[in-house]
Amino acid sequence: MKLTAEKIQANWMDFMSNIDTHISSPRKEQLTKFYETYAERIMLMPAAHKKEYHSAFPGGYVDHVNRVVHAALSMSDVWKSFGCDMTTFTTEELVFSAINHDLGKMGDEDHESYIPQTDKWRRDKLGEDYMFNKKLAFSAVPDRGLFFSRIIILNIHSMKW
Repeated sequence: MKLTAEKIQANWMDFMSNIDTHISSPRKEQLTKFYETYAERIMLMPAAHKKEYHSAFPGGYVDHVNRVVHAALSMSDVWKSFGCDMTTFTTEELVFSAINHDLGKMGDEDHESYIPQTDKWRRDKLGEDYMFNKKLAFSAVPDRGLFFSRIIILNIHSMKW
């Protein structure tokens, strides 16, 4: 799949709107600040490195996350309609989790996780349009995501009330 520049921009606006709509202060300000700091990278990054995986194209990460947020909200409504107890989490917590569920795919503060594949054979024969960035220290995606979430949360707690 290939997204147009307009679709990538619209996806980004939807992504930021999810924060603005569903997240309350001060978490909203910290998330907005974090995502605006890395906006260009996050806006353009793929969600995976191989064509056969989900959203492995420029802009695929935000496209994927937006679908996860919308699906989570829809599923929450379905469960409520069946009378399920939905009091163990808030809508804000649900959206926060959906927005950040793959945050570890970003890489680190200085390096992207996925960079363009330089090996033509791997691109053509294995469908790997991207490769893992060797400048990154090894870390599982969930662990790296927790690291970034920790940064966001610590910034929230260090704010003066």
